[in-house]
Amino acid sequence: MAQKFSLFDPLVMEPFKCRNRVVFSPYQENMANRDGTVSPHLFSHYLSAAREGAGLVILESAYVARQGRGTYNQLGISEEIHLEGLFRLVSALKAEGAKVGIRLSHAGARTSEEICGEQPLGPSVMNLGKDFTQNREMDEDDLEELILLFIHAAERAEEVDADLIEINGSQQYLLDQCLSARYNNRSDAFGGEIKGRMRLAVEIIKAIKNRTSAKTPISYYFSIHDKLEDGFDEKELKDLLKTLNDAKVDFLHPVSLHVMNKFFDADLTLVEWVNKFAKQPIIADGNLKSPQILKEVMALQSADLFALDRTLFSRPNWLAFLQKKFVE
Repeated sequence: MAQKFSLFDPLVMEPFKCRNRVVFSPYQENMANRDGTVSPHLFSHYLSAAREGAGLVILESAYVARQGRGTYNQLGISEEIHLEGLFRLVSALKAEGAKVGIRLSHAGARTSEEICGEQPLGPSVMNLGKDFTQNREMDEDDLEELILLFIHAAERAEEVDADLIEINGSQQYLLDQCLSARYNNRSDAFGGEIKGRMRLAVEIIKAIKNRTSAKTPISYYFSIHDKLEDGFDEKELKDLLKTLNDAKVDFLHPVSLHVMNKFFDADLTLVEWVNKFAKQPIIADGNLKSPQILKEVMALQSADLFALDRTLFSRPNWLAFLQKKFVE
């Protein structure tokens, strides 16, 4: 979709309208209260980005159920108790002119029984290290319940007036574990080739979109760099994007270790590969920490929005700083 534009041009994709192409993506997480509610620190952290002029502010990974909580101070969107603080935060950010996204997450096996309240689950039994409780493999009932949990979380995101719902398929969380050939060795319809390994994600997306009240665009956040050594290649990326296209995802948010890294022994970055196979607006993300890198990735004309690194956000009046750099 990407074409030549200024960083400060609006993105208009009805009903989604964003005042500029700058994204404040959650580079710092686990700032919530112990019960998953919005803390004063979390509130001020995101409000400062909106006041500086970010077009889109994406809130940190919010667990869709207690069983999917990955850390003690993770943001929650699983219960009514979470909604008041989220509504106040979203309202404050929108009052500053920003669009607001909420990233829906389930930790899967990347948690402990002490944190999530039960034995963690995953696509297969796996060993993620000593900090995590040995998980169990998801059964058919679990899979049906997970889809419902994401639907209910999406409904809560709409209830607090979020402009964008982002599904977390990265961070070694559940949907990322499902995509990984290393962690997913199922032999049923939720394993095997990419279509099977992406099936849970696709069913979640379709179920959210099939709700009669659904009106909020959906973004899919994903990464592939940790899968390359397991044989993930150009064909698998193409197949992954086809599943997301078929599910009618509205935005794609690929993240890499560095946004200008090349993939598959070719002179193409991840955003270029994604743009080659997909038509949705793309959010470029990955160590985007200087005006020069930002100019380089924009010159590729493959992304539509740009998730800046904390280095740029840490500068005083960073949007004015960028505007000055882009006219020099």
